[in-house]
Amino acid sequence: MTKKAQTFGIALLLVGTISCTSSQPAPAPTVVKPVPVKDEEGNELTEPEKVRSKQVQIDNRGVKTVTVGNVNGDYTLGCNMKADNCLTPAPGKDYYVFNKNTKWKIPGATKSITLSWIQDWSVKYPNGENIALIPAEGGAPQEVGMYWLDSWSAGTKSTK
Repeated sequence: MTKKAQTFGIALLLVGTISCTSSQPAPAPTVVKPVPVKDEEGNELTEPEKVRSKQVQIDNRGVKTVTVGNVNGDYTLGCNMKADNCLTPAPGKDYYVFNKNTKWKIPGATKSITLSWIQDWSVKYPNGENIALIPAEGGAPQEVGMYWLDSWSAGTKSTK
């Protein structure tokens, strides 16, 4: 082997070694946490449960029965069809469930909303637990449904 070939081989080996040892490990992916939603006092709020429409029935007494749910279970809700806020949830659309303990701030809103606040401008059913369904992406007041809770049944989660 000629001296020129040896020098070229050593140089090539040196460049290969330097390029392999000088490479930086890939940085760990950054986990982006969502910004917590807070009320007017700065308290962090828990996002309300989301549900989707499963079934709607109307009886001959003027009662609409709406079944909504998720993997946790199903809510069977009722409303008086004469009430302005007796709505049929749109299939495939997410809705927040508001009960007496829910407090949430819809994106873009200046104040938190509660079931009581919703009932101030809609309807209140005096003989049962009241539930409101609000479109999760937000919506106009006429898109908020008010119901009484008829029943709740737990979902079946598979454990594999």
